[in-house]
Amino acid sequence: MGIMNKARKIILGDDMGTVDKVVDVTFKFNLGDKAKDKITGFKGLVVRRTQWLNNCNTYGLQSIELKDGVPQDPQSFDEPQISLVEEKAVEVNNSTGGPNRLVSKTTNL
Repeated sequence: MGIMNKARKIILGDDMGTVDKVVDVTFKFNLGDKAKDKITGFKGLVVRRTQWLNNCNTYGLQSIELKDGVPQDPQSFDEPQISLVEEKAVEVNNSTGGPNRLVSKTTNL
């Protein structure tokens, strides 16, 4: 089984930058890992992960196989229901495609 991801700090607040609280989030699988559903045998790449209100982590697995020549929609599974097939099956690009530099604040309008 893969190494537990380090806890990530998620900051919850409002649009004005007021911080309400900081929450630790720990995921068992990384984006780009290949995983398998223990019940159905469905295999795919971890393309998304979500932590729900009651601390239930879910993962979206995208099949690497086509069905009738068309990609299948990602399927969601709870963390305890999937097992690791291969760590880092694909390279994950953390670039969002957005600005790569900080834009200075405009003070004169």
